[in-house]
Amino acid sequence: MHYLVEVVRPEDGWQEIQSVATRAREAADELAQEGVPVRFLRSIFVPEDDACFFLYEGPTAAAVQEAASRAELCTEQVHETIAVERTEEQ
Repeated sequence: MHYLVEVVRPEDGWQEIQSVATRAREAADELAQEGVPVRFLRSIFVPEDDACFFLYEGPTAAAVQEAASRAELCTEQVHETIAVERTEEQ
């Protein structure tokens, strides 16, 4: 399953987003080494909305929330996502 984590703007601003994403990746890797298959896939920054989202792959929303907590992320919500694949007709 894929999950989108809405990240709260860091106190120092979005210029810190690279270090925040690094922490998120490291925490997910740590959790995976402990046997919980969580992967940090990418960050998505939407400057017009002052919003940032991290995309994870994991078994449950709780596992992804644990990875976010270990990374000391301030999160708004964890959303399960549905991938829509492109078809020949599109």
